[in-house]
Amino acid sequence: MRLRNILAIVLTVLCVAMLAGCDEQSKAGSGSSSAAVASGSSSSSASSGAAGQKAATMDISVYYPDVNATGLVAVTKTVKAQEADKYQAAVEALLAGTDDKKLTAVFPKKAKLRKVSVSGGVAKVDFDKNLISGFVGGSTGEEMLVGSLVNTLTEFPEIKKVQILVEGKEIDSLSGHLDLSKPVERMSELIKK
Repeated sequence: MRLRNILAIVLTVLCVAMLAGCDEQSKAGSGSSSAAVASGSSSSSASSGAAGQKAATMDISVYYPDVNATGLVAVTKTVKAQEADKYQAAVEALLAGTDDKKLTAVFPKKAKLRKVSVSGGVAKVDFDKNLISGFVGGSTGEEMLVGSLVNTLTEFPEIKKVQILVEGKEIDSLSGHLDLSKPVERMSELIKK
């Protein structure tokens, strides 16, 4: 009886080991693997999807105005995105706001990001109409909003300027204070040291 129990246990262990090995091989053959979190400023992990793009976890700097609107403060956020979506992830992290009581979110709560595309060093950032209809700030608020967006995206070295679009169209201004008809360069003068 005892020998029979030992054999049953050994046989069970062997079956489980073989099934686990087969499962790992089928996962490797289908191209799916688990995502690994990478540390660092822009590290990619070993996860690849059906399109073959690498998922990445990266630390990015997003800029928020201080509560007195005297300047922008960098906040490090960790985002997870595929290489092609890192700009969109950065803007979405900015729109998500901050829990820091010394800083404030400046984008209208209902404003939605439609798309970010980058070409020739210029990021075109397309928002829905709520960016303008929900904006309630004056000249300082407009400067802080544009500065937070531009400085966040120009943290990526390949982006030199940012063009703000609403519903796919260029705009002249948010509320008449800043000229947004052309792409805007980094606004370093707004960053608090």
